[in-house]
Amino acid sequence: MTSPAPDVERWSALKVWLFSLFNKNPESNLSAVDRIGLVSDDRFLDLGCGLGAALEHAAATGAVTAGIDPSPSMVERAAERVPQAEVRLGSAEAIPFEDEAFTAALAVATYHHWADPETGLNEVRRVLAPGGRLLIVEKKLKRSAGHGLDNLGGETLAQSLEANGYTSVEVETIEVGRGEYVAVSAFKP
Repeated sequence: MTSPAPDVERWSALKVWLFSLFNKNPESNLSAVDRIGLVSDDRFLDLGCGLGAALEHAAATGAVTAGIDPSPSMVERAAERVPQAEVRLGSAEAIPFEDEAFTAALAVATYHHWADPETGLNEVRRVLAPGGRLLIVEKKLKRSAGHGLDNLGGETLAQSLEANGYTSVEVETIEVGRGEYVAVSAFKP
């Protein structure tokens, strides 16, 4: 089994349990799965699947689903919640799947945890099939510090995606419930 990159943040079982009390079905995950537009022919990867909310919604589309998370407790919970999904221990920097295995990849509120974003973007590109799409959704920050992205951070991410060979890169601000999010999408040529 491939382990996450050494610098990746891993959550303890206690932290996962506390998180699960308030974050079982975040609207942002459901909205992001809708936004990526899955169909039954898709092979979907959730990068940092957490408790499995996005995986559950993706599986309901008929897509083949898989998820990775650096926390063994999150992997266990997501696998229990979505038994038809293949959930593995991993990180964006060390994705434990074969080349071109997926047609869609999603990271909701996890990009800011990536230890090495450039390596992560390259790894995602490796596991996406030609024409595959990537969507990264982060809470919109008013300042540049915090868990999420501000406008400049979204534009910087877009430039990194283009530098890593992605095409049709777009940055949008979207509203989900009472929150605003930065959504950055791209395709693998």
